[in-house]
Amino acid sequence: MIKTAILLTAGKGRKCWPYSVTKNKCTLPIANRPILLWIVQALQHAGIERVVVVTGYKSDQVAHTLRDAPLPVSYVRSNGQGTAADVATAWNELEDQKVLVCYGDLVIHPDSIKDLVDYARDHDPVGAALVDPLEQELPQEWICAQVNDHRLEQVLGHPRDDVSHRLCGVYVLDKKLAPFLTPHPGYMQNVQVGMMPPEEGPLEDCLQFAIERKESISAIAVRKPFVDVDAPWHLLFANAQWLEYLSENMQEDIASSAKISDSAQISGRVKIGENSVIGPGVIIEGDVWIGDNSTVTQGAILEPNVSIGNHCLVRRMCQIEHNTSVGDECVVGHAAEVSGIMMRNSYAYHYGEYWGILGENSDLGAATVCGNLRFDDQQTLHRMAGFRTVPRHGANAAYLGDYVRTGVNVIIMPGIKIGPYSVIGAGTVVDSDVAENSLVYVQQQLVKKTWGPERYGW
Repeated sequence: MIKTAILLTAGKGRKCWPYSVTKNKCTLPIANRPILLWIVQALQHAGIERVVVVTGYKSDQVAHTLRDAPLPVSYVRSNGQGTAADVATAWNELEDQKVLVCYGDLVIHPDSIKDLVDYARDHDPVGAALVDPLEQELPQEWICAQVNDHRLEQVLGHPRDDVSHRLCGVYVLDKKLAPFLTPHPGYMQNVQVGMMPPEEGPLEDCLQFAIERKESISAIAVRKPFVDVDAPWHLLFANAQWLEYLSENMQEDIASSAKISDSAQISGRVKIGENSVIGPGVIIEGDVWIGDNSTVTQGAILEPNVSIGNHCLVRRMCQIEHNTSVGDECVVGHAAEVSGIMMRNSYAYHYGEYWGILGENSDLGAATVCGNLRFDDQQTLHRMAGFRTVPRHGANAAYLGDYVRTGVNVIIMPGIKIGPYSVIGAGTVVDSDVAENSLVYVQQQLVKKTWGPERYGW
């Protein structure tokens, strides 16, 4: 029986810029709850009894996020040499013959992890991995595998082609595989000619070492939803997928202290917390979740699958579009239209239109508009830590980091990313990514002339 999970959270998540500057990406919110807490809940569902967390980058955020985790949690520190060394370090602290290893940035159906644990219990493999068919995903973006007859035949790092699946980052490992973890050469060896691995030792390379020495590694299909949050658009897509998943089994739950106006039009199921209010004229078009001490009132429109956090104010004919999460302490006001993710304490106070992710403590000035339809009807090309890619989802969304402010009448062109601690001045058209700690504004030239009745012939 597998009792312990090793949870990997040490990475810097550099491809998740601009959010990786201020946050460990494992702590980013999905449906108003950190990814890590969703994972720990899934581990508990699978019968895991304790979690060993490998920390590194912004470890204090990880510990803060897991302070009320439903399972006992202990911590070990990464030595920065890669996930193979991280797993070995954590395993050295344990007596378990078999462990579950899980990356901390996965949005994953809880039954997927249970499937893997149940398989390991029933078949006692030396190793097993969750896998996902590549389909339209680019193999260059992932560590991949060739799968035949429910076994890993080969593991390849970010290959060009010729692979069937991608590895999902969830594994069951037996102690027999421990010798393959260390010592590691410090870079992934199994790559195609011309591909350039970084100087770090990935756990998946050790699976290839084991395969070459005739060890059998089983492959188990992952269930949907599954999203590996590697980039900002993955977070946006994962949020939408997870809200749809939560909606499938949602049960209406209205706290005794909550109030719902008789004039509110509610078409879906509502889960509403203590002291929250659905006020006059509100239109709710589908399932919604509303936390504690929040007010939705004055003709606000909520489309299906909307999650509103605690202590929020949503009012005055604003519109929250489908599959959107509005974090704790947010304000959405007069005629503002928002879609995607608003992180904690962010404001869309006055009219405007925004689709994408708005970071924590960020403020959209009145009439800030996010353009999301290009005149050429194409999807925006992005750079992800130097890698050029056109995302399958959210390519034309806007991605504003934490502590960003925009002035009135700012226009954000499709697919723009703005780093944290930045200010965009009034009237600016932002047509390229903005680095963190930036001030960007328009410096206009005024032309002044005399004018009066004489101009009209008087």
